[in-house]
Amino acid sequence: MKASDDSNGQPQAPDNQTPAEEPSGFLTHNPFRALRHSSFRSFWLGQFVSLTGSWMQGVAQRWLVYQLTRSESILGLVNALMTVPVAVLAPFSGALADRYEKRRILMTIQATAASMAMILWFLTWTGRIQISHIFLLSIGLGLVRAFDVPTRQSFWADLVGKDDLMSAISLNSAAVNLSRILGPSFAGVLIASVSLEICFLLNAVSFAPSFFALLLMPPMPVPRAPRKNLFHSVVDGLNYVRTHPSVFHLLLLIATWSLFAGQFDVLLPVMADQIFKVGPKGYGFLTAAIGIGAVAGALLAASLGGSKKRGRLLLIGTLLASFSLLLFSRTSLFAVALLTLFSLGIGMVLQNATANTLVQTLVPDQMRGRVMGLYSIMLIGLAPIGSLFYGFVGQTLGAPASFFCGGVFLLMTNSLIHWRDPGLRHLP
Repeated sequence: MKASDDSNGQPQAPDNQTPAEEPSGFLTHNPFRALRHSSFRSFWLGQFVSLTGSWMQGVAQRWLVYQLTRSESILGLVNALMTVPVAVLAPFSGALADRYEKRRILMTIQATAASMAMILWFLTWTGRIQISHIFLLSIGLGLVRAFDVPTRQSFWADLVGKDDLMSAISLNSAAVNLSRILGPSFAGVLIASVSLEICFLLNAVSFAPSFFALLLMPPMPVPRAPRKNLFHSVVDGLNYVRTHPSVFHLLLLIATWSLFAGQFDVLLPVMADQIFKVGPKGYGFLTAAIGIGAVAGALLAASLGGSKKRGRLLLIGTLLASFSLLLFSRTSLFAVALLTLFSLGIGMVLQNATANTLVQTLVPDQMRGRVMGLYSIMLIGLAPIGSLFYGFVGQTLGAPASFFCGGVFLLMTNSLIHWRDPGLRHLP
């Protein structure tokens, strides 16, 4: 059973868990403890299926765009169209998530995304697809993503409560990275053996499990807060972050990741071809090493998240990611590269999952959607600038230099933030 109102109108603990039933011993550090909440379990499984379908569509769509245009710049433009709306609309969509039931918002998002996948499948299947159609659908997907990310990120606490939040966020990271491995693999096989458009159809169907998981959940309470117009609600969120240094610095940590490290995979094909001389197959292994490391990092973060030393875990993740980038930039040995990307995947999730958990733990329920909207801008909205950083440095100084600069800047900026706010490493 999901969270419901008690006699005082306040949300009770999710499912049948109450504060008095707080587990102890090994269960406190069980990385899968969020799965004991039935609502989270069903939605998480549905999200895994949906994310796998989305990765399948992403691979097939990039292949389709290249077939239609033979243009690398158009590929970049299509990717930007799906990212820019997050930077513009996330604060407003976060404010809506604080006003209305997140479950219903997410249901609308699932249905809309499935409909757009069906349109893309039909246009491709009938041979009517044009690049202009893909532009419009990419903008639509960008708008969907702008509403999805802040709402979904702030929804985890509603499903499991703050005590199990680290486990929920880490398991979500594991699902994202597992789907990142499986989705492109399935897409490659289907494109080669069946057809390209089948990936779009399967993606449309993949939204069904998460939609029905949400539909079968009981209604969820919305935190009571004074109603203001949407713009003033967004300003309140900005003021909250500005006046709470720990939250501000956590968002700044995520921003430094997006700007200097998060887009490192842009140049992995170049490293595979020019430095390691391993070709497309080796490129696939490099990408898989990151995903496997990220899954391992997610399980590690969930296991250690109950230790009440998340601030130290955040610092460890940052240092591991920084030094992994530095080592990757200096090696020409493929085996070493695989190990460093594996450790980079671990560091990436340790930092991001821990920062996400700390932000949502520190922020009051009625403000969570707006703050997670700002979090979405830091994590996703700044990604195009991070891609430009790697592309510019790689074009000017060479691909290895871009990874070295990314590692140096990530280490320096995070060290500066921790120096200005030493309390970060002591956050519980």
